[in-house]
Amino acid sequence: MAREDAERLRGEIIALETALAAAFGEIAVLRAALEGTGTAGALAAMDAMAKQLEGSVLRGVVGAEQAGRAAAAEGFEQRMELIVHALRNAIAFRGT
Repeated sequence: MAREDAERLRGEIIALETALAAAFGEIAVLRAALEGTGTAGALAAMDAMAKQLEGSVLRGVVGAEQAGRAAAAEGFEQRMELIVHALRNAIAFRGT
C-alpha cells in the first residue's frame, strides 16, 4: 500500500471515530431526556456535544495539514462528506 493511500485511510479512520463519538453523544442525550432531565437539559447537552464535535473535526483537518499529511486530511474530509450525506438522508427519512 502506498504511503498516500495509508494516509488517506488514516484520515477516514479519524472521521469514522468522530462520527461514532457523535452517535454515542446523541444516545447519551436521549437517555438523559428519558431519565427526566427535561428538554432543556437534553438541548444543552446536544449543544455542548456539537461544539466539541466541531472542534474535533477542525483539529483533525488542521492537525493533519500542519503535519504535512495532506492525504490524511483529504481522506478525513471525503469520509466526513459521506457521513454528513448519510445523516442528512436519515434525518429526511425520519421526518416523513
